[in-house]
Amino acid sequence: MVRSTKVFILCVAAVAQALLIGGLLPPQVLSAQTASAQDPRVACAADVQKLCSNVPQGGGRIIACLKQHKDEVSQGCKQAIISTMQRSGGGGGSTAGPAPASAEQPETGTTVSAPPGPAVQPDTGSTVKSPSSPAAQRQSHSSTTTASGAAQRYFLMKQVKIIDQGLGQGRPAYDLMIPTTWQFKGWVNINATDGGCFADWFAVVGDAKSSDNSVEMQILPQSTWQYIDDPAGQQQMQMQNRKDAQFGMKPCPVRAPIQAADFLRQDMIAKYRKSATLVSVEAFPELDQIVRHRLGLPPTGVAGGGAGAIRTNAARARVTFTDEKGQPMEEWTAAAIVVRAFPVGGHTAYDWHAVMVMSFRAPKGKLDSNDRLFKLMASTIRPEPEWQKWSNGIIAGLYQKKQEELAKQAAMIAAFRQHVADTINGVVANSEAGANHAVYGESQILRGVQTFRDPSTGSTFELSNQFDHAWLNGSNEYVMSDDPTFNPNGNLTGNWSELQVVR
Repeated sequence: MVRSTKVFILCVAAVAQALLIGGLLPPQVLSAQTASAQDPRVACAADVQKLCSNVPQGGGRIIACLKQHKDEVSQGCKQAIISTMQRSGGGGGSTAGPAPASAEQPETGTTVSAPPGPAVQPDTGSTVKSPSSPAAQRQSHSSTTTASGAAQRYFLMKQVKIIDQGLGQGRPAYDLMIPTTWQFKGWVNINATDGGCFADWFAVVGDAKSSDNSVEMQILPQSTWQYIDDPAGQQQMQMQNRKDAQFGMKPCPVRAPIQAADFLRQDMIAKYRKSATLVSVEAFPELDQIVRHRLGLPPTGVAGGGAGAIRTNAARARVTFTDEKGQPMEEWTAAAIVVRAFPVGGHTAYDWHAVMVMSFRAPKGKLDSNDRLFKLMASTIRPEPEWQKWSNGIIAGLYQKKQEELAKQAAMIAAFRQHVADTINGVVANSEAGANHAVYGESQILRGVQTFRDPSTGSTFELSNQFDHAWLNGSNEYVMSDDPTFNPNGNLTGNWSELQVVR
């Protein structure tokens, strides 16, 4: 980023409260005395009309929009803001107003509301809280998600696991990384989703909260549907669902595939955030690449990345709402859609899923400053290979048994079930192949991760590529920084070993 662009961003944030309260005012409300080319409210009015006309005023949304379009903002607007800063003595030093939050600083606020989805907590003791190491307790005053100094920009993270205390009998199911001061609980429910597709047999749920409960990330269960583009085949599926219901079995929903953005609007926002205001829906390419890597698929955008019988896409929706305490909140709800197509009897059948469903919320006005943390945490979510292989075997067995029961019934449905069982059996093999794929380097770039090595043990870690500097101590804690001069030894409690970037 060139220096002038950095100055522009800092100036916009610093004069926002003094000159741009409630967003840039339209020129018709300004008096003739203030309608000067040096007044940012005038100089930037055309930019707001051109770039941010559909953005509501208030809450810093106009400022955020201008910052997103920093390369398109007119030179006159930039100069007016810089001139104003210079006249007020803030061109190169501190300002009288509050300092802007860094891009990676999660801020505090009020307790957030319930999750936007079916996160049924079991009655058994299957919830698991993250370990609290002595090192984390000793440095609780300094191990915030972001360092307090401007030159010490880092995330201090720890790994937590979701344990399957049910059929898994204590097997670790998923793991991810969260800030060391956060609390975590997770569990695996059995056949607890609304639909009855066997692919949803294991419902994985996780909840991570900041120490003051103001910022929260939730992992929500996936959902599965099936479809055939033949009306007769659809009717047979519905009839089978009704037969299953007679024996107390939940139906596997029959529904045509949709895009991730439509899933968020129709299934997440409409059902679980009815009173919320939908601000925007946007593509989430980082999440899409994470899912493709997990399935052993080439990344989108490289040779072979868009071909084949499996299609993926991901999106996230931004909403605002008021929690149960009357506090205004903002939230990202994200999901990826995976669609598998099978030729069946001259038609095409679809087995499709909403996966990596998650939400991230913060007090209103503080969601953007936490966006980097959200993407960092999302990039670390992964299933444990042994649990995934074991659980996929159970799911494939359920499909296989069902297929055998249907062998004397509609051949179209039986063939479809067989395709699904075969596909699930191959998921683990595909994932392992994907890890050694020729385009693995491109995959890491698109997923926003890179490989680090512990020189003392040779162990490797796949961590965010937003930070080229990482350290590890002996208490399952990581420091991730983008500052080449920062060293946690002497700044944080503990003995930290630097990890090496594997290029």
